Amino acid sequence: MENWGTVTLVDDTLTGAGATGDDGAEAPARPVAGEPDGRIGWFHRVPPRMWLAATLVVAFVVRVVNINGNGFNSDEAVYAGQAASLAGNPLFTQQFPVFRAHPLLLPVLLSPLFGSGTPDVVARLVVVAMGVATVFGVYLIGRELFGWRTGVLGALVLALMPYHVGVTRQLLLDGPATLCITFAFWMFARFVRTRSWAWLAASAATLGLGVLTKETSIVVAGAMVVFIVLAPAVRRPLRTSAVFLGVTVAVSLTFPVVMSLAGRKSTGQSYLAWQLTRTSTHAAGFYFTAVPAAIGWLVVAVALAGLLFRANWNWRVALLVCWVAVPVLFFEFYPLKGFQYLLPVAPAMALLAARSLLTWHLPARLRMGDGRAARPVVVGVVLASMLVGTWATVFPTTSNAVLAGGGGIAGGREAGRWIDEHLVPGTELLTIGPSMGNILAYYGHRPAQGLSVSADPLHRNPSYWPVYNADLSIHQGQFSYLVWDAYSAYRSPTTAKRLQVLVATHHGIPVHEVRIGGKPIIVIYEVHP
Repeated sequence: MENWGTVTLVDDTLTGAGATGDDGAEAPARPVAGEPDGRIGWFHRVPPRMWLAATLVVAFVVRVVNINGNGFNSDEAVYAGQAASLAGNPLFTQQFPVFRAHPLLLPVLLSPLFGSGTPDVVARLVVVAMGVATVFGVYLIGRELFGWRTGVLGALVLALMPYHVGVTRQLLLDGPATLCITFAFWMFARFVRTRSWAWLAASAATLGLGVLTKETSIVVAGAMVVFIVLAPAVRRPLRTSAVFLGVTVAVSLTFPVVMSLAGRKSTGQSYLAWQLTRTSTHAAGFYFTAVPAAIGWLVVAVALAGLLFRANWNWRVALLVCWVAVPVLFFEFYPLKGFQYLLPVAPAMALLAARSLLTWHLPARLRMGDGRAARPVVVGVVLASMLVGTWATVFPTTSNAVLAGGGGIAGGREAGRWIDEHLVPGTELLTIGPSMGNILAYYGHRPAQGLSVSADPLHRNPSYWPVYNADLSIHQGQFSYLVWDAYSAYRSPTTAKRLQVLVATHHGIPVHEVRIGGKPIIVIYEVHP
């Protein structure tokens, strides 16, 4: 056996990613490193393109069904409002500033859709398309590293994964950023195999686009650099790291340069200070409970089992491990924790699980016959285990819709439309928190402020202004309507009680309610000085 760094010759048979041509075409008659020599008959008889097409259809269906069940949540409203302001939509230019906490790539791409009206579902469909494209990217990586079967199965795991499904059904930055990261890794894998600097530059530039989508994507650059330094398959690690980081940073600098040219440099610095000093709302163990549950406990277990109980590690496996390990470690030690921060590792987890499922063998003493039926059964069980979480994501229960905000905040769109139809333009609303304020500002086209916004500049989003004396503001006629909602009350019960005291003090009268299951989830009160 002779090892050539990225390809291996075993008895003069080419294996591994080298079993594919430079154009990515696969030689299915040759064994692929990391995959079993035996075939799953029914799986192998169906052409890869048909498996891939079916997988992409499944990915699209689970992301688009009931996608408009609830209106936008707070983050969605902000990104949509930014896109509308960029497009010059007069309904939004006064409520949503263009420059906020994150880069502008996604709002810029969406802005042609927001030139008029108050669209929502069309923007979500764009993110759905990006989510499906990420599934295709997983197939490309799996085929590049291990072969088409791993590519198809990895794509199917991601297609059904509740974590990825839930985020890519919403107008959030994490799904599009993960798309860029996935294709950056595919290009990077091709660089390792072909040693073509063009693929390295393309990978770095694509990752730079991910950073322009969401700045936390820069963490993934650390995963690639760790791999470059540690993997023997990469020659000239220092030069390779310098080129990769140089191109990535050059592309990423577009946003701060634009902000500086627009005279908003101080705005960007304010957001950076806020991000670095925010306190986390989650415990230290959050990522070890919530995220594995969203990925699927069996998927995580299978992926880890494949790493722990198989000794055939190579650069392909090491690349996926770095992809997962570096972001997990970084965000675990980073004080602020967000549910979607680890979405970029979902494609790698899907591929590790697929590799494990396709290289796993039942012990000989437990086999019945030739043991061929065991693998499809195990694969089916793992895939089926994700369906419960995916179903709950697509069809959230009443409690989830009210309290979790998954896929949107229940009732926010309906309340906003009532405000747009019944309140005088310019009427200012006081809400429990800025989350509901963003939603009502988007759908109701009226300014809203959150009672819970901190007076300390280091502990509030620079886009929000505190209400220093709510009682005086009502007396002076600034706020004529106060809004209570179940979602914000659940997150900030103390502030919710403060708002109820203001309602009682100023003889508030409920003028509109949105109910689910007979219970009010949003109540709009009219108050008087």
